Amino acid sequence: MRTRAIISALLGQILFASVYSVYATTIPNKQKLLESFVERQVLYDDTVSLDSVILWSEQLLPSMRSKSDKEMYFLLQLQLANAYTLRGDVSLATDRAQLMYEEAKALKYSFGMVVANQAIGDAYNTIANLTSKALESYHDALNELQHISATHPYRTQLLLKTSNILQRRGRLEEAQKVLSELEIILQQEPDYPTEFFFNIEKTNFAISHGHLAKSYLDEAFVHLQKMDSIYHVHPEKFYRFHLDYTTAAYYRAMGTWDKQYWNKALDIYTQLQKEYSGNKRSTYYRWTSLEKIYLCKIQGMAMEACYIYQELYPPIDTLASQNYIRQISAVKAKYQIDKIAIASNEEYNKIISSILIGSIILLILFSLLAIRLRKQQIRVAQSTQDLAISRTNAENATRAKSIFLSNMSHEIRTPLNALSGFSSLLTQEGLDMETRNQCNEVIQQNSELLLKLINDVIDLSSLEFGKLQFCIGKHDAVSICQNVMDTVNKVKQTQAELLFSTELEEMIIETDDSRLQQVLINLLINATKFTPQGSITLELKIDTDGVALFSVTDTGCGIPHDKQATIFQRFEKLNENAQGSGLGLSICQLIIEHIGGKIWIDPDYTGGSRFCFTHPVNQANRKGAEV
Repeated sequence: MRTRAIISALLGQILFASVYSVYATTIPNKQKLLESFVERQVLYDDTVSLDSVILWSEQLLPSMRSKSDKEMYFLLQLQLANAYTLRGDVSLATDRAQLMYEEAKALKYSFGMVVANQAIGDAYNTIANLTSKALESYHDALNELQHISATHPYRTQLLLKTSNILQRRGRLEEAQKVLSELEIILQQEPDYPTEFFFNIEKTNFAISHGHLAKSYLDEAFVHLQKMDSIYHVHPEKFYRFHLDYTTAAYYRAMGTWDKQYWNKALDIYTQLQKEYSGNKRSTYYRWTSLEKIYLCKIQGMAMEACYIYQELYPPIDTLASQNYIRQISAVKAKYQIDKIAIASNEEYNKIISSILIGSIILLILFSLLAIRLRKQQIRVAQSTQDLAISRTNAENATRAKSIFLSNMSHEIRTPLNALSGFSSLLTQEGLDMETRNQCNEVIQQNSELLLKLINDVIDLSSLEFGKLQFCIGKHDAVSICQNVMDTVNKVKQTQAELLFSTELEEMIIETDDSRLQQVLINLLINATKFTPQGSITLELKIDTDGVALFSVTDTGCGIPHDKQATIFQRFEKLNENAQGSGLGLSICQLIIEHIGGKIWIDPDYTGGSRFCFTHPVNQANRKGAEV
């Protein structure tokens, strides 16, 4: 517990410093920094972290929607989507790509469609075996850009991504043509960010031929030196990772000719893995881990490769990955449907033009086409209605996220302020031991409060997305209630008497005993907060429907009727000044509904408050552990 308290205190200080640094920068300065990132083709630097970029972008983008610089608005949205992807939040990146596409379509803004297609391709690019779909999205973006201008400066970034995918798919001749086109563009219009990433692609192209002749690796080394020269002139932290990663790839290829280079590559991958281990869902950590697995396998270190792979791909990642694929495919399908609709409309216009100059026979065809048009209009009207519903849902989701962040920042601020203030007080000289002990107690209490809040948020998120594990087995409900009563009696901060009432000696039910205890403890602890005197009674009995009925009754202040309907909502608290996240009852409701029961507050009880919930005795069609 002492170690946990120290860690929580340190995390609190770090979070406080991070929040302070983010809000210390003014809105205009944030926008200028983010726009400079777009120009330098980086997602972060030494002064601004990836999380800050995401937070700033989410703050700035709503206010930029109505401004005239639509190109920068969409580029900043792409930057936000790529930042989500790099951090490992592929679902958020996909949501952002969908919003970009819908906004670009509503505005009839072609460059917005280009950037939206790139965002879709980038999302596909993060998932194994979907590089063909990523390539298709990049080709769609290039085709859209062709309608704007055949020499648009943004073409270089799309060509770089196309070259990378072609090389990964082994289509080296096509990749060579793309690289040749890029080389001509760079000769005419030099640009150091594009040149840096161009040399990465040239290095990878030479490495892909390295097994044929060592001279190809000599060519790769030349391009590495060019990258290093650019980095020394423009020492971007974002560039450093790509330089080290590409250097390790070169050493790995050199190992074909001299195996000692494999150790050099392994050292770089290990260092990069360690540097980015703070977020093991990040793209950088996964890239380096996969390369390290490959090197371990070819060097005969099979067990170490297995350990890395198990850490990199837990079972839940497979489910999440399938969900990401469905999300991205839905966005892509919408784009393809719109392309078909546009093509259909163009074809229809041509037919109408022919009919106007045709004969009586063509007039008959016109009648048939009119019927077809009517059907199309019905489908378009339905599609428009569906799009409006989707847009409303997206706006509601965005608003819900904003409310969630606002509530979280409000709840976290209190324990963080206490941790920061009392930690600073402990550093002062001349404090007596009693004062220090009081400070330590306050720090411990607020650390536990902050940890409880974070655990509640994790539980709530896991329950919503089906990630929380439930281990269903046969347990004695009477024994569970007795254990809960013993636990709450030890930690209660009230003079009220805790009672357990039941006529049953034993009641075997199929449940997850730890989750059932969590619900009971939450309800009893809530009761102790509002019942300083009197009694709190936990009752267990068999309902008339053959299900277990639990109830927690107190003689406290009760809950007003106008608040009873919202008491199970998130962050809903009867007393806003009381400690707690306001998530406890929401979590209880999700757990009980998952197990197959129902929870409610008794509106007819007036002697305080009474919470009741049902629990099925037998879990139909449930085996073992459920995710």
